[in-house]
Amino acid sequence: MPEMSMMKPAAFYLRAAWFVAFAIMVSSAAAAAEICNLKVVTDASPDYTDMASMIHSITAKWPTTQEKCWALWYWNHLARRQTMPMVLHGLACSDPIRQFNDYGYMMCSTIAGANCAIWHNMGLKVKYWDIVNHTVPEVEYDGHWHMYDDSMSAIYTLCDGKTIAGVEDIGKEGACEASGGKREPGHIAKYHCLTATSPNGWLTGADCARSLREEAGCFNPKKCLYRYYYNEWDWGHRYVLGLRDGEVYTRHYKRLDGYNAEIINDAKLYKSDPKYYVPNPGLEGALKDPEVVNTRFFIRGNGVWSYQPALTAEGLRTAYSAQDIAASAGSGLRPARAGQPAAVVYKIQSANVATGQIITAGFSRKSADAAARLSVSTSNGLHWKQVWQADRTGEVPARIELCGEVNGAYEILVKVEMQARGAAEDVALKTLQIQTITQINSKTQPKLALGRNTVYVGAGEPTETLVFWPDLQGDRYKELIVEEKNVKTKQVHQGWNAVLEPRDPALEAYLVYKMETPGDIVRLVFGGRYYNRDPKGKAQLLYSTDAGKTWQQAWEATNPAGKPPWDLIHYQTAAMPKGTRSVLIKYALVKWGLYALRAEANYLPADAAFKPLEVTFTWTERHGDVWGKGLLTRNHTQLVDRLPARYTIDVGGDDRPDVESLRINFQGTAEPAIPDQAPPAGQPDSRAAGRQPAPTVKYGYSDGKDVGGTKFIGRWATYGRNLAVGKTYTASAPSVTDYNAAPWDGKTLTDGIVGPCWLWSWAAGNLWKPDTNPVITLDLGAESRCAALGLNFLDMGDLLRNNLALRTKIAVEVSSDGRTYRPLGLVNTKLRMKDIPVNWMAPDDESFGAYSFFLIPATPVTARYVRYRVTSPGFFCCTELLALDGIRYEPFDLRIALPDEK
Repeated sequence: MPEMSMMKPAAFYLRAAWFVAFAIMVSSAAAAAEICNLKVVTDASPDYTDMASMIHSITAKWPTTQEKCWALWYWNHLARRQTMPMVLHGLACSDPIRQFNDYGYMMCSTIAGANCAIWHNMGLKVKYWDIVNHTVPEVEYDGHWHMYDDSMSAIYTLCDGKTIAGVEDIGKEGACEASGGKREPGHIAKYHCLTATSPNGWLTGADCARSLREEAGCFNPKKCLYRYYYNEWDWGHRYVLGLRDGEVYTRHYKRLDGYNAEIINDAKLYKSDPKYYVPNPGLEGALKDPEVVNTRFFIRGNGVWSYQPALTAEGLRTAYSAQDIAASAGSGLRPARAGQPAAVVYKIQSANVATGQIITAGFSRKSADAAARLSVSTSNGLHWKQVWQADRTGEVPARIELCGEVNGAYEILVKVEMQARGAAEDVALKTLQIQTITQINSKTQPKLALGRNTVYVGAGEPTETLVFWPDLQGDRYKELIVEEKNVKTKQVHQGWNAVLEPRDPALEAYLVYKMETPGDIVRLVFGGRYYNRDPKGKAQLLYSTDAGKTWQQAWEATNPAGKPPWDLIHYQTAAMPKGTRSVLIKYALVKWGLYALRAEANYLPADAAFKPLEVTFTWTERHGDVWGKGLLTRNHTQLVDRLPARYTIDVGGDDRPDVESLRINFQGTAEPAIPDQAPPAGQPDSRAAGRQPAPTVKYGYSDGKDVGGTKFIGRWATYGRNLAVGKTYTASAPSVTDYNAAPWDGKTLTDGIVGPCWLWSWAAGNLWKPDTNPVITLDLGAESRCAALGLNFLDMGDLLRNNLALRTKIAVEVSSDGRTYRPLGLVNTKLRMKDIPVNWMAPDDESFGAYSFFLIPATPVTARYVRYRVTSPGFFCCTELLALDGIRYEPFDLRIALPDEK
């Protein structure tokens, strides 16, 4: 990429009015506090809160469209892995925000659709292509079409080395200096891939060893199909993170249901707990952990929402709703009157998708006539499922572990019902804790880089959110509706067209939903993905705030020319009259259909008062050269007393850190521990009815040390010509052909094809058995100026997952006459993640089975002969000898824009 300069974005994605309001709202005197639409992001990774925030954070500091598209391609490479896609409601999930926050399981078609969605929201034209056993997207800018493949992490240029090639360019016949003038099909794929080991080599950032010859075949012009009629895209989801009194949310960047690298990498030994993942029905129809297909990718992490509402009169203000409930000092909550049903409902909005829940409660039941029940709802109270009922008197503990009842939801209502026939005091709720497990995409959580990091903590408008996102397959569409007409559905989503449509195409069909909230609704944002093929069809979005007496049309669309693509996505915003707490929304269709729909109501909370919050990052630093030794775990807790806020965290060590977790909570809120078991029957519950005592928190670094440092800046590598290509070489011992290794012919190591970066890819190179320690002598044919000398080789197992200690040592010597050699030193085999160039795409499992290692002298050396003295106690496989006439590393900042940066 060329040198890139700063820019001012065309749009700024924050609502300044709400920002100012929150800055003024700093008051710890409020009895109950709540921060809505909270975000904690760093300048080390993108902001995945919503589509606009993601685009802003990734692209705002890049001036040209090509640079913006490259940056998006780079971060999308990191945000997902090539594996069985997550199927939700019958569709492979291509909504970027949902995937990047919660899942990350994507195949070529899924990430191609997600890229189309992102580019479209940038105002760019897109195309969606099926090629040979593969799917890729294209984007138009600067008068040309350009292909960015985030499935294989591959991009190609035209022969000019600058212009990103399009689909029809990559596979067609061509020739240039790079191929020695040889004309052949797939010329661009073979010789102009920017993310390959070499011309005619292998992709570096794929899911397995994939050659450029295979890629050339994928782009066969005769078999490339432009799917003009749809884009496999989706969008509309956003990350809704709020914080109330009594809540603590900790995102763990590893799975919590058992984590052992050796076991996980052996799929036969892999075990997981259903309460910690959303099952993927796309796995051959089996509801399996999506991680089980590719355990080596380490995608899944888990979050834990801990909520302990205060069972007091003031604490009731945080309840979603309450009916005939009273609070007594030290006694918790009880019915306000005898003989009347009483209920209190609490809402859990989990931000990330919920997978399981544990509800722990303590009741006092003095009479067998008194009733106490617990129920949950994932349909905003439209349907309830009772999960517990008191069956004895005295101090009655309850512990309910839920999975299927809440799995896949983002909003869960927990209802406590009580009724006393005699005295109101005969039944009381004395303790309540709700722990909700979430699934997170570990690749996209806020990161910390080596050195100085800027952390941003801010909030959007002070509104809570109610979302309807129904499954439209079969009869499941009926779960949330209050009225329907002339509707039919498919039992299984076909993917390429609508799943729901009019039963009689000549008549209007509609669905009606009722959205009720405890606070005034400020606005609706509703819409979906439409199958808009029929030129005589139409779609309408309507709403009613008077129980259906009158309807307001918010949007109408037609497609009189029948113009594709036939998967139109539209979301309409409608402001609501003051005082609206119940609204009907109608999806009306004539000859059109729906792939999916989503409706969001933003409403005012009971109390949006600000209270200082604590943000805690925990990470592990690498100190020293050996993976597994010299690891130091540290954390940093920041007291945020106003919003928006910025602060810095300095990370030490010798290489890239691993962030372990991110926790947010209000100041003084303890993270309650859910007891393994409730007290025995008849025994008092010793847990207090109110809050636990405020914990003693140490602000700043856990060890009290600010290690200082500057912002980490990566580097961009530019490699010169390999002078060894086509030259002769000898070895002190011939290689072997075990394990399908290439035969010893004196050509393999200088054929110009650098082997794949995967273990066990021995067919691409020559192999020597343990302790053979070959001495390889390269003859460059004439005195040559060499800026870097090295080899591409496999070091069996020692490079896996950032191991910095290689067993193989290689000394380099040079000579002008082939008789007298002078030593230059050792090839640098200290592979550190911080040194990996930004433009070298790591494989999906982040292992390095093979890599090109160099000795770079202070000044270029002139020599004809280069001798490589190999010392290896294990198998040694070399795929290419390297003698470069130039090598350059330049600082390269990925330029993440924080929300308050223009």
